[in-house]
Amino acid sequence: MATLLTADLIRAARALLGWSQLELAQRSGVTQKALSDFEREKRPLTAKASDRLKTTLEANNVQFIAVNSEVSGEIMGGGVRWRPTPPRMDMKIL
Repeated sequence: MATLLTADLIRAARALLGWSQLELAQRSGVTQKALSDFEREKRPLTAKASDRLKTTLEANNVQFIAVNSEVSGEIMGGGVRWRPTPPRMDMKIL
């Protein structure tokens, strides 16, 4: 089952990398028009385009953070962050 990205996650990942829509489009093979329309929520992102974008962003050390379960005291919501290279084993994962 493919994980579909949201417009907010794609914008955040681009900001983290300092990439324009055009740069992400060129690197991923998704048209800039499709990316722009999706980020402005004018049309849905296809599973294929989402996979291409996700693969490209993850190849550039962006890590997508899953939404946490609704348990009191936990941080809620998804997001993006740098993926440590190599992964640090001394970091506590909650």
